[in-house]
Amino acid sequence: MTRLILTATLAAAALSLAGCAAQPAPQHHAATLAGPPGRIVELPAAPSAGEPREVRVLVDEPALKLASIVLRGGTVLPTHHSEVPVTIVALRGSGTVVAGTERLRLDPTHAVVLAPKVPHAVEPDAGIDLVLLVHHLGRGEEHHP
Repeated sequence: MTRLILTATLAAAALSLAGCAAQPAPQHHAATLAGPPGRIVELPAAPSAGEPREVRVLVDEPALKLASIVLRGGTVLPTHHSEVPVTIVALRGSGTVVAGTERLRLDPTHAVVLAPKVPHAVEPDAGIDLVLLVHHLGRGEEHHP
């Protein structure tokens, strides 16, 4: 497994990434992370055999929810939305995030940032195993099929 070191600074940077460029990120969000000032989070290794869609919540805090999603063999993540801003990063594989009429490239060199309540789906490239890291910036109700 790959390891990610999560710190309050990283969380604050993630929060500012999703916000409007004209508005600074509120400083109080980093302080809402519970536990020690830093910790290691295990990221999924290269996908092996398993269910077509595998979701694991890695961090679940008031200011940040971090989840990994493995989509095996081209399995599509159906249309859903989040009440909070979301950043989607491809750790392995490639595909497309479909948000309305937009088709946004997703691979290890491109991430997608979505505003709250934007319906979106993830379509891996044909036959590809796609491993995602998804940051929910804050806590809100999720709407998955």
